[in-house]
Amino acid sequence: MACLRPEFEDKYTSTFVHYCIIEGMRRFNMRIASGLRIWVAWPVVAFVAVYGQVLDLKAQNSSATAGTTPAAVSTNTAAVRVGGSASKELYMVVDLSGGMAVKEYPVSYLAEVPRGGWSDDYKTVKLVMRRIEPGVFMMGSPTNEVGRNNEETQHEVRLTKAFYIGVFEVTQKQWERVMGAWPSFFCNETCRDARPVERLTYNDIRGAGYGSKWPATNSVDMASFIGKLRMRTGLVLDLPTEAQWEYACRAGTVTALNSGKNLTTLEICPNMAEVGRYRANTGEATLKSDTGTGTAKVGSYLPNAWGLYDMHGNVLEWCLDWLGDYPGSVQDPVGIASGSSRVKRGGSWFDYAGYCRSANRYFYDPSHRYYYYGFRVAMLLP
Repeated sequence: MACLRPEFEDKYTSTFVHYCIIEGMRRFNMRIASGLRIWVAWPVVAFVAVYGQVLDLKAQNSSATAGTTPAAVSTNTAAVRVGGSASKELYMVVDLSGGMAVKEYPVSYLAEVPRGGWSDDYKTVKLVMRRIEPGVFMMGSPTNEVGRNNEETQHEVRLTKAFYIGVFEVTQKQWERVMGAWPSFFCNETCRDARPVERLTYNDIRGAGYGSKWPATNSVDMASFIGKLRMRTGLVLDLPTEAQWEYACRAGTVTALNSGKNLTTLEICPNMAEVGRYRANTGEATLKSDTGTGTAKVGSYLPNAWGLYDMHGNVLEWCLDWLGDYPGSVQDPVGIASGSSRVKRGGSWFDYAGYCRSANRYFYDPSHRYYYYGFRVAMLLP
């Protein structure tokens, strides 16, 4: 079985076309916001725009042919099995092993990491999340941080409620258990299960109907990944907000990386190599690449102080928020009311070190997909 639809496969294996798309979109979108000079020639920008539209139209036509019209459902309708307050144990585990055939995914709790560490089950057929307590932190970056962009203005954020967040990025096997599909570019069947799922849009994760309306509502489409998780667990699972993501990533640190270290250079940095997969510690990636190139198996690098893995690199992680200017000191921020681009965080295997910092902000249209767009799950507690 092919890993990608035929119309995508040739394009994704073309190195030159791929480079134009990535670098054109990166520099055009990211550097405008930071006030730096634009180095992309207008023909490249136009090419990127047209090419992206072609891919989107083909994806839409494929979905229409398959008859996949998404249904929308409110949060209250989706959360049909809420049974009191969540446990105060450190870890929450959702058992996905039953796949699409079961009506409920069992939920259990752990006080500590299992003896011997997280086995592959927790990266493939179980979804493990860690409880993060409320707190106050400085979001953004200091003006002298290597790689800093202008949209990273430091400001105090107070989070007043505890939340759970994924110990790992959602993997290809976990997506398959919930959605019954393998959408990722990196599809080597011998090693794909515990690699992060990618080539996902924000709308794939939450839905393009109700799921697109955050922060006006936290409802999601029933046919989306989050919608199906809610239906089968009774838990109001979701993406993290941008503030929750950065708070969890930093785990008390104020440095560029959550190891307590800063970058030594903007591109190739040994400190970054300790905590995640990025451009300088991967090779040329193809559809059938093993985990030595492209995305790494989740949990392959050092975790932060709160035991979260791959917050730097591997895949960019979608957050709930629309991209907007940071406010001053703020409590429980949910982002601006509306916008055109949703935020992604953490950098990816394709990025140099500067794009993988704790404070770095990416942003794209919520319908855009690429082979380093992934996510991790979160859940706000009452």
